Amino acid sequence: MLHERPSSRAFTIVELMVTVGIIALLIGILLPGLGMVRATANATKSQSNLRQWGIGTIAWAGINEERLPWEGLKEASSMHLNLAVPQYWANAVPPMVGQRPYKDISSEAFTAQKNVDQFTDSDSVFIDPSANPENPDPWGFGQPGSGGVRQQFYFNYVPNSQLNNTMLRDANLQDYSPDAAMRLAQIAYSDRTVLMLEMRANKDELPNSDPFYGNDLQRHRSDWKRFAARHYKGGHIMFADGHVAWVLNEEATTNSAGNRNPNHPQGDWNTNKLIWDPLGPATDE
Repeated sequence: MLHERPSSRAFTIVELMVTVGIIALLIGILLPGLGMVRATANATKSQSNLRQWGIGTIAWAGINEERLPWEGLKEASSMHLNLAVPQYWANAVPPMVGQRPYKDISSEAFTAQKNVDQFTDSDSVFIDPSANPENPDPWGFGQPGSGGVRQQFYFNYVPNSQLNNTMLRDANLQDYSPDAAMRLAQIAYSDRTVLMLEMRANKDELPNSDPFYGNDLQRHRSDWKRFAARHYKGGHIMFADGHVAWVLNEEATTNSAGNRNPNHPQGDWNTNKLIWDPLGPATDE
């Protein structure tokens, strides 16, 4: 006698819709969590990078009469002059933490007529993995080579451009003074004085209504005007005692009078939490 096989029961449309709805709900719950985990990991990596810069900077100062590395001429067009100076920060500090001087990195890429590797290397000490570069290529300077590529540079971490201002002015020295850099012993409040900071990689890290939104980001040194806002609306700062801290962008860009207007006539961006110029008021350059 033949036995009938029990027929398999198919999903109804209602059951299928319920299943799809549950899956969509779970994805909706999980995705923000995964995004938060990624953001936290990137922020941790960024802090680690700045700590490496702190270790390297203080180590370099320790064998150079306590002088800090030279911050360099600020315009991108002067980068060829900066890279020619051994005391320039991007040349001096990296070897202290097992990295190559940037002049070698930039020259090698130019010879090969390609972008500097660090532009896309999230493991590089020069790069923050959360950074979204404003331009598709690194910043160029000088004349193009045979393949049409100029010599390049790109940094997410840069020295504080205000640090030496009063010292140079009082000594009647020009900006091009690699042998006249600040000494660590001259910094009274090392736990509050900014040595390096995370710079914005894209102007849209800030709302377009922000007074600092439009600042040119093609720089290799900076102050509060180009401070990052990609890590929970803030960024990381490395202080003269070597420690690294997260700082809210709005806090870093508010002066001692509680004003965020970059044209404020009495603006001094030295505050009770952040010191940009340890020897005098920090004003807009």
